[in-house]
Amino acid sequence: MNVAVTGTAAAGIDGVTVERLAATLRPEDDAVAALLLDRARSLLAFLRAGASVPLLAAPTGALPADVRQALRARPGLRAGTSNGAAALAALEATRRRLRARLSPGEAGAFDQLVHLGAAPASGLAMIPAPALGLADPAFAAAEPAEPAAPPTGFADLVLIAKLTRHCNLRCTYCTDWREGPGNQMTPATQALMVRRVAEDRSIAAARFIWHGGEPSLIGVRKMLGFLWLQARLRRPGQIFANSIQTNAAALPDRAVALWRLFDFKVSVSLDGPRAIHDRQRRTARGGASFDAVIDGIARLREAGIFAGVLIVVTPEIAAYPIERLVGELVDAGVHAAGFLPVRPDAGTGKGPYLPPAAFSDFLIRLFDLLRTRPDLRFDVREIDALHAAWQRRPTGFCELNGPCLGGYFGIEPDGTVRHCDKFLGSASHALGNLAERSLADIRASAGMAALKQREAERWLRLRSCAWYGHCKGWCPHESHIAALRGETARCCGLAPVFDHFAALATAERLSA
Repeated sequence: MNVAVTGTAAAGIDGVTVERLAATLRPEDDAVAALLLDRARSLLAFLRAGASVPLLAAPTGALPADVRQALRARPGLRAGTSNGAAALAALEATRRRLRARLSPGEAGAFDQLVHLGAAPASGLAMIPAPALGLADPAFAAAEPAEPAAPPTGFADLVLIAKLTRHCNLRCTYCTDWREGPGNQMTPATQALMVRRVAEDRSIAAARFIWHGGEPSLIGVRKMLGFLWLQARLRRPGQIFANSIQTNAAALPDRAVALWRLFDFKVSVSLDGPRAIHDRQRRTARGGASFDAVIDGIARLREAGIFAGVLIVVTPEIAAYPIERLVGELVDAGVHAAGFLPVRPDAGTGKGPYLPPAAFSDFLIRLFDLLRTRPDLRFDVREIDALHAAWQRRPTGFCELNGPCLGGYFGIEPDGTVRHCDKFLGSASHALGNLAERSLADIRASAGMAALKQREAERWLRLRSCAWYGHCKGWCPHESHIAALRGETARCCGLAPVFDHFAALATAERLSA
């Protein structure tokens, strides 16, 4: 006997469809399906008023690979089942039962909703752009390249996408923000960026880091548009992931909901204790921002997408008593942080600057505190990575991984491509524009060759350091800034940290 889901075939899939299908589920058997329908309901809430998702052909067999992979990889989708295989088995049992009761069209609607709930990053492509309120001509023109063959290579690519240079803060050391027109990436440039990745068959996986300015200022509709373009243009078999760096000072609830659905990792900029943060990170109107940021962190944590904070280490923060610094962060609910030494403009070398020696001293004091105070439960990205490098283990941190040219691109709002976003202002690191060059052309360009030659010369100079095999020369941006400032040492600046690790290891051996 068929259970009618009135209007599904004629009017498409909408929130009413979800409610009617959800009513056919049994709580004791269909928990995975119920969770996925609930997530699909949340995604459909972004449809424009009166819009729906077209009903595709009736289901023909197995669930899409993206759905199966999501259930295997993401415990949060399993609704209490023991593992991914168990979740898949439970979902398939629900599908079999519903197929015996629903019409083919209704069963197809169920499968589409399951796809939207489990793997929205690919499922979003089944929703027409107008239904999401995406009216820019770039969306109508977003057709996948033909033939859409899988990638042939295994390369990973990171794109730091400067979706906007607009910002609602005026940090004392920042040179990234801009005002006025032309400083927000258009849908056409977003589409071109995604297409350039999709057309390159050597790229198996790409991570888009949403950056600014303050990327949340583009608004939820434009965020959804960027995700739709990825879903629409992605080459079959390519893996896309998204993360975002935000100041969290004015996060819309709908943005947090969208990031949660699409499994974002969200990192927040927070400059230490309240007093220092509010001096260094004022709002555009000159007000304090600490309380708003802490509230934003709490909301991101509640959504399960908070990845930690990034702290710019200015001389003031470096001089702050280290135990007080960590204690105040922990009291604010922060237990994981990355620390970035403040650096000047990459074009002139002028601006706030913390010398590498001072940054190494800061890291050593931080390491010693956490080594003796494990009760603080505070993780530091740089310390974890440096200690892994000391032990010659993989660091998971680009700055200690060695050669990075061609694997990281910073994309400006106008489509200009740089080697990493840190080099804003450096003419030699601007490698062309997406409108004129493919990513393969950029990797093979004379500009890239010149940067690689410069890197080779840097490595030859630094190889005389005893710790080069561990740090691999640190980040090339560090050497670039040092050269602008007339500093050409034979050490990247991290040797004191490794010397400290070695001294502690020796002391432990002698006392054993």
